[in-house]
Amino acid sequence: MTIALSPFQIVLAIHVISMMSWVGAMYFNLVLLFPMYRSRGQSEYGELMMEQGTRAVYLLYLLVVLTLVSGVGLAWLTHAWVRAPFWLALKGGLWLLMLATHLVGTLRIWPKVFFALPAETNQLLFRYRCWMAVSASAGTIAIVLSILRRGTET
Repeated sequence: MTIALSPFQIVLAIHVISMMSWVGAMYFNLVLLFPMYRSRGQSEYGELMMEQGTRAVYLLYLLVVLTLVSGVGLAWLTHAWVRAPFWLALKGGLWLLMLATHLVGTLRIWPKVFFALPAETNQLLFRYRCWMAVSASAGTIAIVLSILRRGTET
């Protein structure tokens, strides 16, 4: 028995897996890891956050790129710019919001954490978590909109 997948199915699978992994990683950090790190005490909290951040950044940006490339591929394969330009623009805007929050978090806030005084570290990490929550929320909205849109196509 051979299973033949169309290019659309392959690109869709890449898109769904990369987007769900990206959003899932943010929720995992926000709900489980960061509170666990905080429970370890002030001295370990900053160290654990910095270690986790430096390890995860490459994977998260890979997921960002995979989500973008597969999203563009889906738009091209389905001619979404003709059939659903509003939805395409809305989801593209949400992706840009997710990217912008990651860029602010990793390029503006995260480097400051490494050189911050202990008293400043908590405030910077709180700001980082807030940006991550915005990103996760935008991703969740994009996923929900995709599901709702699929429901109206039948």
